[in-house]
Amino acid sequence: MGIRITQTYAKIGIDTVLSELNMKAHKPKIEIHQNHSKLKIETELPKVEIDQYEAFASAGLKGPIDLTHEIAQRIYQQVIEQIGKISEDGDTFAAIENGGNPIADMAESDSVTEHEFDVDCIPKARPQITVKGSQQIEAGREGEGVKNGVEFSISPGRIEYNYIPAQVNIFLRQYGSVKIGYVQDSKVDVYI
Repeated sequence: MGIRITQTYAKIGIDTVLSELNMKAHKPKIEIHQNHSKLKIETELPKVEIDQYEAFASAGLKGPIDLTHEIAQRIYQQVIEQIGKISEDGDTFAAIENGGNPIADMAESDSVTEHEFDVDCIPKARPQITVKGSQQIEAGREGEGVKNGVEFSISPGRIEYNYIPAQVNIFLRQYGSVKIGYVQDSKVDVYI
């Protein structure tokens, strides 16, 4: 006779579901609109004007109108001087009773021409130099006000998330057991 003992171990089963976190982020958004400033620039390029007429005129190089006017003045002066000389010669002829030879004296004085020479520097006048040119700058803005022409809108950012928590299920897959049985046919002889 014999005893048979069989044992079955208990088994534990574990089912796990991992946690899951899904996130979706929407970035914040700022929209800015600014009215551009205006800048208007008008430029007249510089011009240098040099008027040398007075310098050339003082050197004797005059225009036709001024030259005609100067010649007319000189002729007028010579006519007056000649009238004065003729008048003086007439007075000398009129006073012939004073003696002398007035005709010979007049002929002698008219035959000798006196020339006057003078040293001078020309030109006596400087050229007139004028510079013309301008620049106008106009600056302005559109839509100024409290915000100084800047408009903006803000869309705040947001986060969307979905969280699935972890799960752990523990269960007994197999129960433990001990079986004790009696076996009749035992091939083992035991003598005591």
